[in-house]
Amino acid sequence: MPLEYVDDLSAAAWIADRLHPFAQDAGATIPPGFEAYARIFHPAARWSVGQKERPVTWREIADANLRIYHSEMQFGALVTLVGTSAVAARQPQPGLFDSWPKTGSLPLDLARALVGVLGGHTSTPERCWFAAWEGWTFLDRPKVRPTFTLPHRGYYLAKGPLAAALDTDYGATLAYQSASIWWPDDRAWCVATEVDFDWTYVGGSAECIAAVLANPELEALPARLSDGVTWVSDRINPTPR
Repeated sequence: MPLEYVDDLSAAAWIADRLHPFAQDAGATIPPGFEAYARIFHPAARWSVGQKERPVTWREIADANLRIYHSEMQFGALVTLVGTSAVAARQPQPGLFDSWPKTGSLPLDLARALVGVLGGHTSTPERCWFAAWEGWTFLDRPKVRPTFTLPHRGYYLAKGPLAAALDTDYGATLAYQSASIWWPDDRAWCVATEVDFDWTYVGGSAECIAAVLANPELEALPARLSDGVTWVSDRINPTPR
């Protein structure tokens, strides 16, 4: 069953009431109120013979660059030399990775693994909600639909079963675009991918988050609502200036 976009936005009202101020910390992206949180890292990619894409984990990249792997690490701080501007920094490292992690969308393989975990941690897997950022101009967005507003962001709202998390926003066909925020009707957990971030947050029960962290298909570490969300938030690794 594909995503069904709706005009009644009341199911999303709880999110705005909880979020921290925009870009302040992790709590500005994932709603506070859950028992535990995880941060899932979107992989970089390396192209092999035949142009097949191989994911490269943040741990691999941190180790190769002699950086410290930790819960608040920032990809730019893992790969960019101090003194290099952030604008000029988005370069590959030949032999290690060819493209940076995807921002704003949880990769499909990770979404599939996450759905497999989260299905066992909600009583309403057949009724879930999916918020799609209105700003994806490269997609065929819903026409004449209302949006709900969070700080500096507007979203269309869709409903469907948990498996609909694997359907691309707006029915895009060229590439998978994950929902920006998705949760079950019982609000047992929530998944949030800020449009400018190359990672995804999950909030839920301690048992749920333990299962996320234990899944070998997901590169994830525990997160806190107070975690920073910019390059300078990485206080351990040298930060590009």
